[in-house]
Amino acid sequence: PDPALDAVAAEGEEALEIDPEAMFLATASPAMAEAFKQLDPDVRARLLALDEAAMDALTTKATSGAELSPEEQQLADALLQLSFAQFESQLTYQGGDVTIGEQLATLHLGDAYRFLGPDDAQKVIVDAWGNPPDAPPLGMIVPAQTSPLHPTLGWGVIITYEEDGHVEDDDADDIDYDELLENLQEATEQENPTRVTSGYPALHLRGWAEPPHYDKDKRSLYWAFDYESDQAEEHSLNYSIRVLGRKGVLSLNAVSGMSQLPTIKPAMEQVYGLVEYQSGNRYEDFDPDIDKIAAYGLGGLIAGKLAAKAGLFAVLLKFLVAAKKLVVIGAIALVVAIKALWGRITGKRKAEALVNDRPES
Repeated sequence: PDPALDAVAAEGEEALEIDPEAMFLATASPAMAEAFKQLDPDVRARLLALDEAAMDALTTKATSGAELSPEEQQLADALLQLSFAQFESQLTYQGGDVTIGEQLATLHLGDAYRFLGPDDAQKVIVDAWGNPPDAPPLGMIVPAQTSPLHPTLGWGVIITYEEDGHVEDDDADDIDYDELLENLQEATEQENPTRVTSGYPALHLRGWAEPPHYDKDKRSLYWAFDYESDQAEEHSLNYSIRVLGRKGVLSLNAVSGMSQLPTIKPAMEQVYGLVEYQSGNRYEDFDPDIDKIAAYGLGGLIAGKLAAKAGLFAVLLKFLVAAKKLVVIGAIALVVAIKALWGRITGKRKAEALVNDRPES
């Protein structure tokens, strides 16, 4: 008898007594463990049967956009749910009345919406949606019942603020929006070579998904663009709201697939009503003796500096929602988080093989 081999065999026999599911639940974070319990038992068993190589192959194939078999799709969907749970557990949602900026404005969210602060919003934009890092926004408004991480249903309203001066709205009835659209379409095509060189797909502005409207009572302008990307099957919806204040403009932007227009349109019509500037920052608080007047009017909000910046921000989105590809959010982090499980299972199988192959004494 070989004492070393006997020790390895004993280790293997001990490992064989460990329930793989219990091992996973002990290894995973509470959020991931709870999500794992919600999976179909057959799917759980098939996940646990994967070794490290099979797990890496599945996540690589899923994140590449390659076509998956029905069985692979089931497993990839399960991993997506685990990823959602893990990522969501890192976010802190706020509800009710939320102050944004330095006492700039209040969001009256009610029960229909939630708010993510600057850091959490940036985490979603960069880590989940795959955008390059930029200055964090003021935050993000998301539906109360839908995760912003969902690849087909998720969406969020990104909030930023530009203090370029008081925007006068006396041109509200004089803007030729048809001509403005033609100019924007031409400008979009002219920018495509730069986008492509930077590694982003070419974009084509196909028209208004929602023609511009100005609500004089709420001092809010809203519109939506219909974009087509060379790398997406579905057109992209870029919904924009501008809420005028004393010294600047709050920008609220939502990007999703065009198929979500029936859902997002009424939601966005509610969203601009959620915003209330605090006293001293309201449009009517403007003091012509001390406050600067912006160099553009309402038309400039769509075609000028603010629109260019907001448009660039939207363009940098990789249209993951519109493309309707399965994206395993945080797949690498997920594999790392459960690598211990797969490693222990692999080790258990190796030990089992040693036990089975041990020569008779």
